[in-house]
Amino acid sequence: MGDYAEFITPRDPRFDPSQKAIADWVKTDDIARCQEDRVTELFIPIKSQCIGLLYGNHEETFRKYNYGNVQQHICNNLGVDNLGFSCFVRLFFRRDNSSETHQITLALTHGSGSCITKGAKLNKLRRFMDDFNARIYGFGHMHDIIQDTKPYLSVSPKGKIKQVEAKGVVTGSWFRTYTQGTIASYGEGKNYPPTTIGCPVFTIDVNEDSIDIDS
Repeated sequence: MGDYAEFITPRDPRFDPSQKAIADWVKTDDIARCQEDRVTELFIPIKSQCIGLLYGNHEETFRKYNYGNVQQHICNNLGVDNLGFSCFVRLFFRRDNSSETHQITLALTHGSGSCITKGAKLNKLRRFMDDFNARIYGFGHMHDIIQDTKPYLSVSPKGKIKQVEAKGVVTGSWFRTYTQGTIASYGEGKNYPPTTIGCPVFTIDVNEDSIDIDS
């Protein structure tokens, strides 16, 4: 969903020259490459299960102001598709020895905005769900896990009207706003709420035509 690392350099106003604010494995004269390598190392065990990677504002800011496409480098390292900032993904479920096929469409975006309250974050997610046609929606950036369900009417291939549910979620975070014994992060400096660490899991049951979210 993007923002795989900070990619903050001395040109970034969030940069803190104190080593206490930077991980020990980051070389200050090769910040981007160290983080590219670290992200690649973390993702290699699951790269065969990876459809592709979105990029976020951290990767995009680095590309624009530091002239390095860290997003594309990570995708190349893993051999996966670069899905851009937003994308549709179509999943096709097929049975062996059968012509039966089920399609589930996902609309995904890294997202944007500096929403703080749950209601504002939910509104961001809902507007995204209203603007794109999909069964599953993923919206990042807001460092929270918030679910929403949108029921709507559809017509089956056999002409039967049925109710379908689309599921959307703000997809979590791995960035801790508040830490002890270190210099305050930019999130703590702006008094952002504590983040929800983790990510949601979608379970698709094509037999029941259902989608569940475990957050």
